[in-house]
Amino acid sequence: MLAVVVEKQSAERARVELLNLNLFDKSRYIISKAGRVEIPVLSLPEKLGVNFTFVQQDKSVFKAHGLSFSEMKEYLKGVVGEKAELIKGGWEMIGDVFIISLPEELYAEREKIGRAMLDFHPRAKTVILRKRISEPLRKPEAQVIAGRKKTVIIHRENGVIFKLNPLKVMFSAGNFSERQRMAYISSPEERVLDMFSGIGQLCLPLAKYSSPEKVIAIEKRPETFQFLKENIKLNKLENVEARPGDNLEVSPVNFADRVLMGYFFSPENYLKTALRALRNGRGMLHFHALVKKPELKSYGDRVAELIRKEGYEAKVNYNRIIKSYAPMVWHAVYDIEVRSER
Repeated sequence: MLAVVVEKQSAERARVELLNLNLFDKSRYIISKAGRVEIPVLSLPEKLGVNFTFVQQDKSVFKAHGLSFSEMKEYLKGVVGEKAELIKGGWEMIGDVFIISLPEELYAEREKIGRAMLDFHPRAKTVILRKRISEPLRKPEAQVIAGRKKTVIIHRENGVIFKLNPLKVMFSAGNFSERQRMAYISSPEERVLDMFSGIGQLCLPLAKYSSPEKVIAIEKRPETFQFLKENIKLNKLENVEARPGDNLEVSPVNFADRVLMGYFFSPENYLKTALRALRNGRGMLHFHALVKKPELKSYGDRVAELIRKEGYEAKVNYNRIIKSYAPMVWHAVYDIEVRSER
């Protein structure tokens, strides 16, 4: 299987170019080896904006085949009949835990649905009903509806280990592509601040594969913070400092070349803190938000204008939709380059 090979610091640029050329093979994982990155491709590009070689992989790593949302609903029609059409949200697998969202009309049949899901997905050992994520601390409101009661799991993804309890802490399998993007976006001379670290879902891949000088990972919720500390140890990352508390109070000043803002409930409220954290008043913000698809570009422009009002130059270099969050509402991310005018 063909793969393009690039230096680690060029990996994200190469991935985006290959994606735009429709050459990126989404069925296989990106692999890091000895400071270089193998990006799976369907065929070789004539040229890229970075230096590259290619390799025929002996052992490609394929993504597991996923069952679709429509297949799940069809399966559940055999359990609850046409009421299965009421299910509008999706589902996800984290480790061997199957997580599903149901409308209130189906809560009375949740255990029956849970048992059916154990049969639907043979890898599932536990089924969790997730009702909602409460803000501002991103605490799931969830319960086990079938299978094993033990819910602390080890989830391995792209060479990174995540220990978590899906009943207690937030982790979205749907953010996989963003975690993969973050893995190769930094460089050894950078310092990085993760203002909303959670269990480390964004900063740990970055710390492992980009090898920045230092990462400060802030998490406010004590239970989530304990998992963050464990995950830093499990991944043997000496360049990550876990810092408990409210980022409005404990964020460093004049420290970061790159700030991760992976929180989309009123994220504008944290812009001033992020700007103060930038080293010498310049750097990159990875700003997450909930938007309607037609407003993807205009929302980023509004955020850039808010930054300009604080006395900085701001340019949105990149935006993308990460996943659907609710009907007509999308989780998006903006890469915003910032420079102080002072």
